[in-house]
Amino acid sequence: MEATQVGQIIFGVLLVIVLLGLAGFYSWRQWAVLRGLREARDLSPEDRRYMRRQAWRRIVCSALLVVMAGLLAGHYEFEDRYRKIVAEGEANRLRGEKPELDAEGRQFLQLYQVYWLVTLVVLLAIITLAGIDLVAIRRYGRRHYRQIQADRRAMIENEIARLRSQRNGHE
Repeated sequence: MEATQVGQIIFGVLLVIVLLGLAGFYSWRQWAVLRGLREARDLSPEDRRYMRRQAWRRIVCSALLVVMAGLLAGHYEFEDRYRKIVAEGEANRLRGEKPELDAEGRQFLQLYQVYWLVTLVVLLAIITLAGIDLVAIRRYGRRHYRQIQADRRAMIENEIARLRSQRNGHE
């Protein structure tokens, strides 16, 4: 085994461990949020719905991270066969022969392509969920910012009305 292959395997193992660790940590945290929502009575229905949906989005994303870790780990099962097919094709090309694949080789390459397509779809789903989460956070923040502004305006108007009534009473 070449040094680059060993380095790739070490990197792959570390990546799988990090993905599994992140998925475990964040799913644990989101389950805690869901448990806490049952007991929290001071949240508005909108805030409760936002927190519940956010927790479920993040739990699904954590599950997708586990799937991604599995797909990356499973990649090493296919890698040796793929490298062998590519090396045979390169050797044939260097000899001036047209690279031909048998039916089993073509079937393997189709499986390899589908495998990586699924991997990319899972990655896209993770990124999409993260984007949806960012949009939801922004909407949540804007809603609360507007509420703070409205409360502030109401407080100022009440204070102005109180000051006017005091002034009018002294004149």
